[in-house]
Amino acid sequence: MRANSKMVLVGILVFVFPLLFAWLTHNFFVTATTNIETSEKQRISSIHDSIATIATMTRVSSSTVLKQVVAKLKKDNQDITKTRIISEVDNKYLIIFDSENAYLNLTEKSDQLYRNLPPNASEGVYIYKLVIDGKRIWQVLSTVEVKGEKRYIFTEHDFSYIDSVMLSRKQQSYLGLSAIFLFLIALAYWLNRQTDWYKKYKVLTTQLAQRDNFTNMIAHEFRTPLTVIKGYASFLNESKSLTQEDIRYIKNIHTATEQMVFLVNDFLEVARLQSGKLKVELAKINLNLILNQVSTDLQSLAHKKNLELVLNTKEEPIYLVTDANRLKQILINIVTNAIKYTGSGTVTIEAKETKDSITIVVKDTGMGISATDQKDLFVPFTRVGGVDESAVTGTGLGMWITKQLIDLLGGLIEVESIKGVGTHIIIKFDTSKKLE
Repeated sequence: MRANSKMVLVGILVFVFPLLFAWLTHNFFVTATTNIETSEKQRISSIHDSIATIATMTRVSSSTVLKQVVAKLKKDNQDITKTRIISEVDNKYLIIFDSENAYLNLTEKSDQLYRNLPPNASEGVYIYKLVIDGKRIWQVLSTVEVKGEKRYIFTEHDFSYIDSVMLSRKQQSYLGLSAIFLFLIALAYWLNRQTDWYKKYKVLTTQLAQRDNFTNMIAHEFRTPLTVIKGYASFLNESKSLTQEDIRYIKNIHTATEQMVFLVNDFLEVARLQSGKLKVELAKINLNLILNQVSTDLQSLAHKKNLELVLNTKEEPIYLVTDANRLKQILINIVTNAIKYTGSGTVTIEAKETKDSITIVVKDTGMGISATDQKDLFVPFTRVGGVDESAVTGTGLGMWITKQLIDLLGGLIEVESIKGVGTHIIIKFDTSKKLE
């Protein structure tokens, strides 16, 4: 918890909140029970006042009004189980009214209830709180004077139904608290996992950054000795004192060094793209100038394979907001690939401008790419079309790098190809936005 402050929140969720909820729920039920008991006392006092008004009649045992009032009170207050009026005569307690008529005109044998009444009981109701067979029972007494005769009003109340309802509510509340507690445990577990994942993410991010830095460093360090080797190979190749066998070896060294430089450059480009360190500098350029430069630079490569490299553009300038160097890199990569994979025929570069877009198309009459291989054309380290890797060199990174650069420039690249016929690589730039 000291190492990760977020675990404090987990501890609060798991321990503090459930205890707080339990304490609040307990206090709520204590308050509710107290309020219910106060309400019950007030209600019972009103019941006794209603009965006391009629109990002052001299002949209550035959009073129809009293029976009706008691019946209505029992109907409205279902906790009432007994209602009696007892008259104290000659130190005896005679039942002069009984709601069940079972003990009418009999002497109350359990007279200790009346004899033990405190002196202040005449000022209101006096309640004996009992528990019988697990039920909460109240026996309530009040007194009234009728022509010097002391009469007792007795009612018995069974609160088992109310208590069962309260118990059910408590159980539901604590079940709800248990569900909340389980939810909080699950949430705390999830937060803990999130914390753990975040720590792993930070570690992984650091490791990836270190890997990228290491890759950049290695690639940069490789370039220096490779350049030296390439330079010495070129120097030796111009020497007049070497045999033909020596010259062949030197050419092999020079070719292998060029391939290594090509690999290192690709790896450097990939590292910059993956780390997000590759920046583009947008400016308004004349696309025709870039296309002319690419065509001129690659004419010698096309001539070595007896291919015709054709540039078809209009004389009018085609303006585009982009990074000139990156666009040139993209076009060189695409045209170079077209020349590599074309055995005979023509490689054509075209540019078209419409109202809302500029399209560059590189066409070749090479081996073509099947529909299945087209899906993998932009996958890194993939060579498509059943290429003989011994005849055509490459890392399989060129088209992946090309697509990443086109995405950075806000363009779109598409492929149209027929196996054995040729391939069209199409690059589109949206120019609907005003050039600045």
